[in-house]
Amino acid sequence: MKRVYKITAWTVGSIVLLGVCVFVVVFLKHALNFDFKETKIYPDESRVAPKDTVINVNGVEFKMIGVKGGKIDCKGLSETIELDDFHIGETEVTQELWSAIMGNNPSVNKAGDSLPVENVDLVECLEFVNKLDSVSGLNFYIPTHSQWLYVGYLSKQLPSKDKALDSLAWHSDNSGNVTHNVKQKNPNNLGVYDMLGNVAEWTVSGSDPLFIVVGGSYETEKETCNGEFGDFDHCNVKTGSMGLRLVMYPKSSK
Repeated sequence: MKRVYKITAWTVGSIVLLGVCVFVVVFLKHALNFDFKETKIYPDESRVAPKDTVINVNGVEFKMIGVKGGKIDCKGLSETIELDDFHIGETEVTQELWSAIMGNNPSVNKAGDSLPVENVDLVECLEFVNKLDSVSGLNFYIPTHSQWLYVGYLSKQLPSKDKALDSLAWHSDNSGNVTHNVKQKNPNNLGVYDMLGNVAEWTVSGSDPLFIVVGGSYETEKETCNGEFGDFDHCNVKTGSMGLRLVMYPKSSK
């Protein structure tokens, strides 16, 4: 009986010890996995960026810029995000493209087809993307926050806090308090226009109830118009300073 008792006690003790070890490992993993203090990117240098592509939909042409994938540590998050190759819109979605797909123009400033569409909430943007998919036969998306940041940091544009910002962005000091036609400022090093200023852009991230609107707009003060500027908004919020940009994946990756 004593032998059985000792074996049982040893077994129970081993199980308890194993449980304690597992708890300690899990606890330390979370305790030591601090949020990243700054955003950093790690492009996969073994990849070649997909070729830029020009798409014509209902008589409207727009260009998508190829971006090679890699990894990104987003400030405030605790896990590295891996990104596949993707394309991102050369410009914000224009009123011309929106009207060609949706048959309406909800924008506040309707002074030209080449102005970015604005005054659209995220629900409307997703409806636009779905209709664009149907018409084009392609698969478009709203950028994730990490994709948007990755493009900015890959192009060495974000954050922008120097005099060069005036040549890249429409902000409160130079916009005259209105939106401007796309491609009037210089592009970043990847050939992408207006990532900062003009209209802020919707991004999505998982199933969060709040979505991050990034990049600042024509209303944003110059001092805060950089890659770190972002507002959390519900999907049904719309203003004359908020628009969108598209992403898509190469056919071979999605």
